Amino acid sequence: MKAVVLKKPGELVLEDRAMPVCDADELLVRVRACNICRTDLKCATIGQRDLVYPRVLGHEIAGEIIAKGGNVSGYKIGQRVHVHPGISCGECDYCKSGQDNLCDQIKIMGFNFDGGFQEVIKIDQKSLKAGVVSLISNDSLAYEEISFIEPLACCVNIQDRLKMNSKSVLVIIGGGRLGLLNLFLAKAEGVRNVILIEENQDRRNRGKEFGFDAVFRGTEPDFLNQLQRCTNNRGVDVVIPCCPGPKALDLALQILRKKGKLGYFSGITRDDTFYPDINLIHYKEISVVGSYGCSVKHGRKAKTLLESKKVNVHPLISHRVKLTELARGMDYIRNGDGYSTIVVMN
Repeated sequence: MKAVVLKKPGELVLEDRAMPVCDADELLVRVRACNICRTDLKCATIGQRDLVYPRVLGHEIAGEIIAKGGNVSGYKIGQRVHVHPGISCGECDYCKSGQDNLCDQIKIMGFNFDGGFQEVIKIDQKSLKAGVVSLISNDSLAYEEISFIEPLACCVNIQDRLKMNSKSVLVIIGGGRLGLLNLFLAKAEGVRNVILIEENQDRRNRGKEFGFDAVFRGTEPDFLNQLQRCTNNRGVDVVIPCCPGPKALDLALQILRKKGKLGYFSGITRDDTFYPDINLIHYKEISVVGSYGCSVKHGRKAKTLLESKKVNVHPLISHRVKLTELARGMDYIRNGDGYSTIVVMN
């Protein structure tokens, strides 16, 4: 089988590997689609703290069961599945309370284990016990759409923690893939007023088409007053920055109303020339809610949202590339070309 292996930052190599053997307590899943995450680009270019080389990247995985061990129950060959990337211990307090994404012993496909940029993945006994394989019940859902379950689940994590309601005024900073997934999720959950702040003109224009109730660049004259009018003078209840720049974090703190909530969804990049005014957290009594990845529970909710068509991710598919074209797919991500680039395999 073929796999694209990251030997070190900047060195992606296509290799022929032996097909894995399915033991009695294991499954083999043929990867049909694997979405390229910006984290994959980071790993491929500068590395990442949890990454062990050599490594097959890719953690947004959709596939089909092609082999099943004799001791494995609940699965059949030919079933379509989503593969959750986090393999938790199942025994710690976090795991027992459904917060397996915070497990201290968690191992992640594409970081600690080989991920989805290969033709076949072995799912071992520990992974099956952790619940990483979810069956897809809606046959009309394409593999490319199934590959959105993991990033959508990350949005489920932050929004479940923010506890919004229909009257909440939500601002999303950044109109890329994760900004739009947060929009789709908020609308599916009944949030009526969702506003986008985005520098890129094309993404602002598309933001209106995708369903944002108002769109701003964030540097317009009288911007704060315009934003206030969009909220019927209520103010902004919640902000989720979906981009890594520290200025986005600063803007979030500036526009939040007193007692507002900041969804710390995207970590910020280091910038020694600019420092967000975090004292506003003190002065406005802002609540900061963090989220890291997603749990199996979040993945199941995201799967249900896609299967029920309450969230439609198909318009976000901008590019499809073959496994042999992974480097080109990475370039699409690097250049911000479109919204989502997916490695699709036959």
